[in-house]
Amino acid sequence: MRDFVISMEEIRENDGKLIGSKAFSLHTITGEELKVPPFICITTEAYERYLESTSLKGRIIMELSRKDIKDMRWEEMWDTSLRIRNMFLNTPIPEEPDRDIREQLIKYFSDTPVVVRSSAPGEDSEKTSFAGLHESYVNVRGIDSIMEHIRLVWASLWSDAALLYRDELGLDIKHSSMAVLVQELVAGEVSGIVFSKGPENNNQMVIEAVHGLNKGLVDGDVEPDRWVIDREEASIIKHSGPSFRDKIVRLKETGTALEKLPENLSDTIPLKEKDVLEIHYIALKLEKKFGLAQDIEWTKRDDEIYVLQSRPVTISQNREKLWYLSLRRNIDNLHALRKKIEDKLIPNMIGDAKALQSVNPALLDDNELAGEIIRRKKLYEEWDKRYTDEFIPFAHGMRLFGQVYNDRVKPSNPYEFMDLLSGSEMLSIKRNEGINRLAGILRNDASLMDKAKNGAVEGDFAGDFEKLFRDFGHSGIFRTRENLLNHIIKLASNPEKEKQDQKDISELERSFISALEKEEKSFAEELLEIARISYRLRDDDNIHLGRIEHQYLLSLNEAKMRIAARSDKLDPADDLELEELIKALMDSAYIPEKKVRISRENVVLDQRKTVRQIQGQPAGEGLVTGRARVITENEELFNIRSGEIMVCDSIDPNMTFVVPLVSGIVERRGGMLIHGAIIAREYGIPCVTGIPEATRIVANGDEVTVDGYLGIVTIRKNERKEYQ
Repeated sequence: MRDFVISMEEIRENDGKLIGSKAFSLHTITGEELKVPPFICITTEAYERYLESTSLKGRIIMELSRKDIKDMRWEEMWDTSLRIRNMFLNTPIPEEPDRDIREQLIKYFSDTPVVVRSSAPGEDSEKTSFAGLHESYVNVRGIDSIMEHIRLVWASLWSDAALLYRDELGLDIKHSSMAVLVQELVAGEVSGIVFSKGPENNNQMVIEAVHGLNKGLVDGDVEPDRWVIDREEASIIKHSGPSFRDKIVRLKETGTALEKLPENLSDTIPLKEKDVLEIHYIALKLEKKFGLAQDIEWTKRDDEIYVLQSRPVTISQNREKLWYLSLRRNIDNLHALRKKIEDKLIPNMIGDAKALQSVNPALLDDNELAGEIIRRKKLYEEWDKRYTDEFIPFAHGMRLFGQVYNDRVKPSNPYEFMDLLSGSEMLSIKRNEGINRLAGILRNDASLMDKAKNGAVEGDFAGDFEKLFRDFGHSGIFRTRENLLNHIIKLASNPEKEKQDQKDISELERSFISALEKEEKSFAEELLEIARISYRLRDDDNIHLGRIEHQYLLSLNEAKMRIAARSDKLDPADDLELEELIKALMDSAYIPEKKVRISRENVVLDQRKTVRQIQGQPAGEGLVTGRARVITENEELFNIRSGEIMVCDSIDPNMTFVVPLVSGIVERRGGMLIHGAIIAREYGIPCVTGIPEATRIVANGDEVTVDGYLGIVTIRKNERKEYQ
């Protein structure tokens, strides 16, 4: 029995690796005559048996072998984590550990609400605090539900944030393990956290407390009361209260909810002075026992303090990790972000782009142009930062929906939820529909086609064409009317593609809603709406940002043309440092230095000779073979022929006008939520993303097979020296 389950009474001093850091810490606390809720621990041996008996271990290693985590963007890490989590959701626990775990759960928690927490070896050490990275589930009731949540905690070992953190610490990701703590839920009237040493002053202690359960405080949903205490004198230095008080409560059946406090508690401080002093005593006692400052979670019920967990205080955290964790948003935060983005940020973005468009750089003198370049650069950088800080976090609406959908529906395809998000009227799709409509007019009118080829447009076609250019011509790619017209002619010169049949998503939507409990249905509908909006804005926000970037680049190009005209050694296409451009504008006698490009041709040739198959992230279902068109500069988009496979570094929404021409997409950037993957799914095109060096390994004209199911690209080298 001890192989798979160990109760709190059976723990031995050498069981640390079996039960993990959190459980062993609680075992230590029980020896200090402090109250700890009863618990049992599902051992790392149970986890290992689960992986070995179900072939999950090999499948996880295969997922982690697609690409080095150091090279992954957040979208790719989330994709990897999503696929692994789905494996756990759809893989039952083998008979022997399942039987033993159930027997112990029935013995201790047959009709008792519990908390199911992670307890990974090394999880809560001095140097490796995994706080908030592994899952904990509060108020889980019923043996089947507890068993399912054990698997979800196991799966959280492979969460995107946990993978990032393990890599940052240099831990062996592929050989990580997980124990699970199943602990009686003590539904305290007041709960909180104490830091035995304050983050700003080691002579002080900090206590935070809320009415109800601790989940609201830990998740950041409930603002706490806060006490600063003199460690040595055991005296309260300062108390500060929140602007208003809410609490997290245990629901009757399962789960938790945020609830308004009744009037008699809304103005009531959660802790009395004697409680503050008792928590101070507990914190110092545990600090002395563990030999390190402690971050302790506690709850108070019937006038008694229970210790829920204790871990060493860790202060320094990687900036990228902190940003990554900030992407996780709850539904209320997503609603607030949506309102801010739709009502304020996007209108302001559009206004700034129009204001820039009203200033023609060609009409400015050199000094004015230098100032305008600096102004446009600053404005673009400000919006680019806002994109990172506010638009990207809103994309978590898709991630949150995907996780809830998969947890409830348990589909065999972990990306099934994406079908419920497509067709959300993205700007890039509207642009492409406008282009395709004009192409259809030329395709069916030979006379009009001949005129267009000569650069002449007239009648209704001319009016629609001008509107299309006015709406989308300033987003970065179509810099001239000629570019847009030539692309329309190219589309019209090829047979019209059959339109992708719109999937009937009503049944998927019904399955999702029906898979939730009655009290969750309104939340599900809310979440689906947020997910659809974040899916659309994930694409649209780049169109708006691209318009501002385009105006900045126009001013740079104007400067380059003027400076190149002064010297036969320079060309407008040369790479020049911004500082060099500004200096040359301010001093007409100054000739700037060109950037030196480092050639990697030998590396490229070696790779192209040897690589025949490359693996990435499956991002658009389907299987297709075609000639490769490698895109390294935006101007090369206009060279794409119908039916080719587009191979590129990354696709942004300004580039997706060519997607109706191509038959497949291969991209260096990875993830289901990147623009290339989103647009590929909209058009039903096979797509593989997340392939490092894709544009260097594949050459123009290579025969490429794109397997969007498995994420594999097979290359048959083109024997001809050139492919036009």
